[in-house]
Formats: sequence, C-alpha cells, structure tokens
Amino acid sequence: MSDREKEKQGTDLRRHPRLHVEDEFPATITDAAGNKTDAVVRDISAGGAGLIVSGAFHNEAFVDLHMEGFGRVSARIARKFVQGIGVEFNLNEKERAEMKEELIKFRRAGGRQKH
Repeated sequence: MSDREKEKQGTDLRRHPRLHVEDEFPATITDAAGNKTDAVVRDISAGGAGLIVSGAFHNEAFVDLHMEGFGRVSARIARKFVQGIGVEFNLNEKERAEMKEELIKFRRAGGRQKH
C-alpha cells in the first residue's frame, strides 16, 4: 500500500505532519563509512524525511543527512521504497522543536503540507 493510500485510509502512523517538497530539494547522505550519496528530499517532517536516492541502503543503518537550510541531521534508515528511503531523525526534544520551527519557515517559503 502506498503512502498516499495509507493517508486516505487513515493508516498512516506518522507522529509528525509531513511537508511535501514541491521543487527539487537536494541533500547529501553520508553513511558510517564516510561514503556520500546525493539525494532529493521528497517530503519532510520534524521526525524524518522521504528521500529519492539510488544506491544500496539497509534498514536500521545510521546516516548523516545534510540539507541546505537545515544543516546536518543524524538519522536512521526506517524504510526503503521503490525510489528511495525514509529516514527517522535522531533528535532530542529541543532539536525536534527547533526542526518544527524551521519547517514552519520552510512551508512559508514554498514547501506545502501534505493532506
């Protein structure tokens, strides 16, 4: 079942509202070995992000995600899908609150909330 189908059926269990990224929003993923891979942010929330990326990534692996305007965020690969991966941010409560504020600014600048 796709994310969109889960949303329609009310089975989307995400804890934070997601913002769909309209324009291409580049990011870089760095794995534990220091390998860097280019990615595109598909959607983002205070809890994580959906990334369009090619390459082999393993669920539960830890990575660093660098996004312009947000900086570096430590994350864990939570799931894989056909075009990429979903990551869960490793943030404490203060950092999560700061991320929420940054996402409000991001939405005002052109991102949009998914419904």
